[in-house]
Amino acid sequence: MSGSLLLGSGWHPFLFREEISALFGDFEVLHPRLVLLDKSIDEKLLSRLSRAALVDDLLHFGGYSDVSDFDIISEKISNWSKENLPSGSFAVRSKKLGSGIEGVSRRELEKEVGAQLFSKKNPVDLQNPQYEIVIIVAGKVEGEVHWDSVKITPCIIWGIRENKWEKTNYIGRQPMERPFFKPISLEPRLAKLLISLAHREVINPQIMIDPFCGTGGIAIEALIQGMDVFASDLDPTMVYGTQKNLLWANKDDKTIIKVEKCSVKKIADLWGGKENCIFVFDPPYGRNAWKSDDGLELFLSALEQALKIDSQSVISTMLPAGSESLENNPDVDYIVMGRPWSEIEREINERGWRVNLRSPVKVHKSLARMVVVCHPLH
Repeated sequence: MSGSLLLGSGWHPFLFREEISALFGDFEVLHPRLVLLDKSIDEKLLSRLSRAALVDDLLHFGGYSDVSDFDIISEKISNWSKENLPSGSFAVRSKKLGSGIEGVSRRELEKEVGAQLFSKKNPVDLQNPQYEIVIIVAGKVEGEVHWDSVKITPCIIWGIRENKWEKTNYIGRQPMERPFFKPISLEPRLAKLLISLAHREVINPQIMIDPFCGTGGIAIEALIQGMDVFASDLDPTMVYGTQKNLLWANKDDKTIIKVEKCSVKKIADLWGGKENCIFVFDPPYGRNAWKSDDGLELFLSALEQALKIDSQSVISTMLPAGSESLENNPDVDYIVMGRPWSEIEREINERGWRVNLRSPVKVHKSLARMVVVCHPLH
């Protein structure tokens, strides 16, 4: 078997693909939520994939078909499985993406393929199988919250699930489960996503710097990934809270953790020069400062300070935007941080950065955030 099939979260397929691009580089898109890596599943891939926030499943890729004839599809899946299924118990599972495919019953496919494969070598075990053949019936998706550029071609894709990988579980580290909690706390999935988007294919960052650490949500996710954490905030209450939360989350005595009260304009003096850094932050846009030019000044100061600390670093952040930005029309100059996006991007460029990614995410009915990832201009 060759090739690794990743199934992405339905919450934001575009950012799922951007996350995989940041972590692995090139891939083939089979469906907005399905991408194929030209890499076999090994320990290196599993380790890298553990940093992803929006991956729901991982399969050893078996095949792809846009034919909807039941007999042809079941025969293809059965023939491939007979050649690639190791000895041991198995079960056939199926998933439907979107509307599925008219005339193709997932349950009937499960039954037919299971019947074809059943033998002494491969007994069926629906409760605790050694191997799972997964059939994905992927159709059109209606009513997506987040705009997506990928055209959907209904298809059927199959493979064998990788048993050594498990989807990220955030139970136990939700904001309200931490020792220090405030309603403004960033939920862990978004924090992990911002960190993974700051990766580059050939580099695992070793240091995460957050100049607006709040209650430490981003710092916790970086710590779990084994990064050294340098966090700061101008609010002493948040500094105390982040220290308390990181002490609670820390499982590795070798990891460097530093949390200080500091203005974003002085973090280069505070931390000094570093290498292999990423700057990941969720700006305090809920405060009054972010409704004025002071908020923009703080953000631009973060960009300037980041280059002083590590000129090869990456910025990953979320900026306040109106809900109309969710349309993501490339011809519209949406308002971000109270300014037209074109003005914000020009200011970013003038500070020595280029925008590598921007994508809106929905927060609630009247608020969106613009996920922005920046790489150095040079």
